[in-house]
Amino acid sequence: MNLLILSVVFIIYLFFLVVYVGYIAYKRTDFSEDYLVAGRDSHPYIMALSYGATFISTAAIVGFGGIVGKYGMSILCWHF
Repeated sequence: MNLLILSVVFIIYLFFLVVYVGYIAYKRTDFSEDYLVAGRDSHPYIMALSYGATFISTAAIVGFGGIVGKYGMSILCWHF
């Protein structure tokens, strides 16, 4: 398949997907609380997963960056 056609189709698909999801979210948002904390209607399990993913991601970025700065780039082979 031609790369140009594939790229155009992917960009159009992605654009319409983002616009559609944005529109649905816009229609469901009445107050700033709806936007910031999901209308206080999110399950604690979802909040815990979000917190865990954020914490692990931040620790990996900051932690591995510090270790690489201290020991050098050769330490990166331990991560993968």
